[in-house]
Amino acid sequence: MKITVQYWASFFSLAFLAIVFLQSGLDKLFNYKKELGWVQQKFSRSPLHDYAPLLFFVLTISEVITGGCCFAGVLQLFISADSTFAVIGSWTACLTMLMLLFGQRIRKDYTGAAVLVPYFIVCLLAMHFSTSI
Repeated sequence: MKITVQYWASFFSLAFLAIVFLQSGLDKLFNYKKELGWVQQKFSRSPLHDYAPLLFFVLTISEVITGGCCFAGVLQLFISADSTFAVIGSWTACLTMLMLLFGQRIRKDYTGAAVLVPYFIVCLLAMHFSTSI
């Protein structure tokens, strides 16, 4: 396989996403009670308040899985130039980012939601470049 610009764009965007999602997900796992308390306080006036613990758990698992898939994609690209995990990682990254965006919008934290847009663009670019390898 010829190493192309698409390969490098996929490689670096996946590495970025692996760092972002693994750090965020593992931080939530290792500081679960503190992070959950913060989320419950933030969603106290939201229609999702009663579901915050369940949704926080789902989001935590999603972030860890996404980060792991992106990391696996980086390794797979490096070792064999195969993009199977890269595509899976970028797809799960888009889905996880939409979960985060949904929560921010429900909370009416429009500034927080806007901050997620560049991350979502990186997710879409990772998906585009991973499928074009």
